Amino acid sequence: MFPTSADFRTAISTNHTVVSKAEIWSVDQKLAEIDIESGTVEISTSNAIRRSCKVNLITDRTNNNLVPDNQFDLLNPFGNEIRLYRGVRFASGTDEYVPLGVFVITDVSISDTNDGVSIEVSGEDRSLVISRNKWTSPYQLVTGTLESSITALLANRYPEVVTSFPTTNVTINQVILGAENDNDPWKDAVEICELVGFDLFFDATGVVTMKQFPTLDGTSPIATFVEGEGTTVTSLNRSISTKETYNGVIYYVEGSNVSTPIRVEVWDEDSGSPTYRYGKFGQVPTFISTNLLSTSAAAITAATLLLNTYIGAQETINWEGLVNPALDVQDIVYVKSIGAKVDRVVILDTLTIPLSPQDVMSASARTVRLVDADESIG
Repeated sequence: MFPTSADFRTAISTNHTVVSKAEIWSVDQKLAEIDIESGTVEISTSNAIRRSCKVNLITDRTNNNLVPDNQFDLLNPFGNEIRLYRGVRFASGTDEYVPLGVFVITDVSISDTNDGVSIEVSGEDRSLVISRNKWTSPYQLVTGTLESSITALLANRYPEVVTSFPTTNVTINQVILGAENDNDPWKDAVEICELVGFDLFFDATGVVTMKQFPTLDGTSPIATFVEGEGTTVTSLNRSISTKETYNGVIYYVEGSNVSTPIRVEVWDEDSGSPTYRYGKFGQVPTFISTNLLSTSAAAITAATLLLNTYIGAQETINWEGLVNPALDVQDIVYVKSIGAKVDRVVILDTLTIPLSPQDVMSASARTVRLVDADESIG
């Protein structure tokens, strides 16, 4: 969640004045601020390129017309970026904005009708820059810490990249990338991080961020969505499926960097869980094979972090409600609906954040656990 003031958090749960804005940037230079008619920002954990946007802009046939005419115009999709914000205008007249993403402009659609000229701009976050800059010769990811190796990889494809990485205490082995013509350096980086239990993504400010996959150990929800008077939920759907559910990770480490292949197992050992290893669901593992690690301890840590992404995936909850633009995927929130029998702490998987004040936010999440009877959710 993006940090906001107490006044902001109070305002978004009541009637308030919504403000949105778009800025056009070229590298580190702000070119213009433009008006938004409508649009959405989509954020999804299932996409390697996590953030995307569609924005409808206000224009006319005057000298301020935003329709691109040549490669130097603001909205020509050959390098310029659009930065989006949504916020609150307080009674004092001051505004507080939350960034929703830094997007490389990918498509511009122009429509000229009797009602006027409309422009729709589409974009994807800066990981697109790395994804497009494919390996033209094999790249050697050398042995080192996860954060140093990934930093070097990203800088090789995107020299201006800005990173925010923790000290991971993970050492990875030498890997050769880009041996095939059909390659994707960003996907390579994301998959390397996933295999050792870390999430890699561009955040709302355009910075590459690395975090461990979230768990609920000692973690409190940062937002609540509850039906009823003063509700923050307008509709909710719940689905239960075992098709993509695993309750164990069997993790193999093989390759020239290990003298003896390593095999470790991590399971759901919670007897109260519907995916308990020895329960009715049975043992349903997923298998991971890699040459990135060198020790059993590192493999166990990675397998445990990966298991946290699968536990609870048997149930998904989708809802629409009041917009909280500060939220992000992988945030932990509390959702309650009496009719759907939902009383859950969940991890957000997708968000659709509108830019217009009249639209609602859409969210989906995976269930993590039931809320105990004596547990207080604030």
